[in-house]
Amino acid sequence: MARSRSSKVQVEAFRNYIEGVAKKLADDLWGSQGPPWGTRLTEMEDIALEARDILTQKFLQLGLERQSQSLQEHAPVEATACPSCRQPFAEAAEPSPRNLQTRGGPVDWQEPHEQCPRCRRAFFPSEPKSGH
Repeated sequence: MARSRSSKVQVEAFRNYIEGVAKKLADDLWGSQGPPWGTRLTEMEDIALEARDILTQKFLQLGLERQSQSLQEHAPVEATACPSCRQPFAEAAEPSPRNLQTRGGPVDWQEPHEQCPRCRRAFFPSEPKSGH
């Protein structure tokens, strides 16, 4: 799946910073001389892939947590009322633990949701609707 142009532009704005983090990690792992002579490329690649996995999972987890917190603090109008009966939700329900399988690996987070006592239904803003 190709990345959208806008996401590539967003990340590109942080290229120097990300390259600096990579340099710092390489310095911390191997020192300024690099990996010891005889270290195979596949060994270096294994370390790089493991670091990428950790970065990806943490990055996604932080994004989901912050998005959830933002929704709880500044809910858009469409997230404050039941989509079925259109009545306001009584009070916010506690977030539910959820494990998502992403392209970057598993991510755990606390998913916000609302419950409508009139309709006796729970609504999860992150759940895709039909056609979305």
